[in-house]
Amino acid sequence: MNMAVDQAWLEHSTVPVLRIYTWDQPTATLGYAQNLAKLQEALPAWPIVRRWTGGGVVLHQDDYTYSVIVPASDSWAQTSAVESYRRIHGSLADALTHHGQKGCRLATPEDVIEAPFCFVAPAVHDVIRGPVKVAGAGQRRGKLGLLHQGSVQQVQIQPDFWPQWAAQLAREVLTITTAPAPILTRAQELEAKRFSLSQWLTERDDLLS
Repeated sequence: MNMAVDQAWLEHSTVPVLRIYTWDQPTATLGYAQNLAKLQEALPAWPIVRRWTGGGVVLHQDDYTYSVIVPASDSWAQTSAVESYRRIHGSLADALTHHGQKGCRLATPEDVIEAPFCFVAPAVHDVIRGPVKVAGAGQRRGKLGLLHQGSVQQVQIQPDFWPQWAAQLAREVLTITTAPAPILTRAQELEAKRFSLSQWLTERDDLLS
């Protein structure tokens, strides 16, 4: 359902959205292009879902999970993948530093590690703190706009962090606790016809027309 809600927001929103959410149990998410069969033995015995975005395996247990959703009508959606990733994570690194997580910075090419698990493999413009990766994300870009799905790990964040970060990203912030009914209705359809299906997890096949 978390993956479905993100896609539904991208389909319906007319303004950028910062969505913060949690998981009802430890869960692993795979990047859109990853091969489940090759990773299966290395994954924990948790529920697994395939994201609509790229990137590596993310283990959601004690992390903070967020999405930045930008409709195609907004200029942010027109930035390149590298630039949008740099902007979002640069702002996130600054916010984490301001909230007491000193030493957060963007990873450079010298910090990059190639591995299928996201948080042992910094990519350029991920957020690192010393040798530890603390924030990574995957993106999807297309005619609907930009979906950036991120995770923050191995740091402590207070509840007021997120609205303060949102205020850095936008001139005006409106906070809501429940998505509008059309988004929830579409998310239920996406959950049933895509994200809950075994063929989506194994082959990226779904029942959507």
